[in-house]
Amino acid sequence: MNLIRGWFGGSQGTCSRSRSHRVACVAGAWLLCVLVLAVCPAMAQTPVPAAKNPGSRDSEGFSTGWTLGARFEGDYSSAAGVYDLASAVGYNFSRHLAMDAGVPVYFVSTPVAIKRTNPGAVSGVGIGNTFVDLLLNYPSRSFNYNSAVHVTAPVADRKKGLNTGHATWNFTHHFDRAFGAWSPFLDAGVGNTLLDTRYFTRPFTSFGYNVAFSGGLEYDRGKYSFQGGAYDVTPWGNQTMFSRVFRCAPTANCTNPQRLSNNRNGFKSASITKGGAALVRDNGYEAGIDFRPVHYLDFEFAYSRSVPLHLNNYSFGVGVNLSSLVRRRAH
Repeated sequence: MNLIRGWFGGSQGTCSRSRSHRVACVAGAWLLCVLVLAVCPAMAQTPVPAAKNPGSRDSEGFSTGWTLGARFEGDYSSAAGVYDLASAVGYNFSRHLAMDAGVPVYFVSTPVAIKRTNPGAVSGVGIGNTFVDLLLNYPSRSFNYNSAVHVTAPVADRKKGLNTGHATWNFTHHFDRAFGAWSPFLDAGVGNTLLDTRYFTRPFTSFGYNVAFSGGLEYDRGKYSFQGGAYDVTPWGNQTMFSRVFRCAPTANCTNPQRLSNNRNGFKSASITKGGAALVRDNGYEAGIDFRPVHYLDFEFAYSRSVPLHLNNYSFGVGVNLSSLVRRRAH
C-alpha cells in the first residue's frame, strides 16, 4: 500500500466558493467512497488490476491546515490479487512540512493453483498496520524535491502476511526536473522492509534492510499524464518474507522456519520464508497513465514487470482528495 500524499494535503484547486457548490462536491465525494466500499469485497473475489501514488508538481507546496483523503487500489498477477482501501488524516504545518496517519484495509485473492497445494490457504480481508508519515516538500516550477519518513506499528494479522511482527520504517527521497511537459525523475530510499512500488503491490511483505531506487520519465498534460521507468531493490543481511497468499490455517502454528532459503517464489508455498539478501532482491520496469478529470479525483492504470519473479502485474488506483472539497486554497 502506497498512500497518496498528493491527495491528503497538497495545494490543489478547490470547488466554487459558493456554499451550495461545496456541499454538493462533498456529498459527491462521500458517495464515491461509499460505492468503493460497497464493491471492494466483490473485487476481492474477482481480481482486477492495481496502482500507486501520483506525485504533486504544484509549485506552491502544501496548503496549511487539516487534510483528509482516501484511495482504493489493487494489483493482479498470476501470483495474487492484492487490493487495499486506505484513508488518512493529516496536518500541513507549512508549505514545506506535514504529517499524516492512517490505516489500510486489505482484500487478498489467493490463486486456485496455490489453494490446490495448500487447502488451508484462504483469501480474505484484513486490517493493515497503522502508519505515520512525516513529509518534507520543496517544490518549484522547474525542480522538485520531497522526502518522507514512513513508520508502521505491528498491529495487523501476521498469519495473513499483513504484519512482519516488527515496527517498520522507510526513509525516501524524490527528485524531478521539469522541461515543459516532460519531467525526468529519480526516487531513492532505505528501510527495514520493502515498500511497494508505484505500480506493484507485492504478494508478500518482508523484514530486512534494503535500499531501493527507481527512475524514469513523466509526460504531464494537466488532466492526464504518462509515466514509464525502471526500479531496483538491493537488500543486505538476513531477510524474512511473509506471504499474503499462502495463509496459515487458523489452527496452524506459523513458526519461523529453521532452514534458510533463497527461493524468491517461496511465498507461493510457505507462510514464512527466511533467507539471505537474494530472497527479496528485485528489479523490473513499469508504465502507467494517470487521469484527473477534476481536482479532487484521480484514476491510475498501469502495467509492471518483476524480472526475478517473472510476474506481469496489472494495476489500478482511485484517489479522492476530500480536504480540497471543504476548504479554500491557502495562499
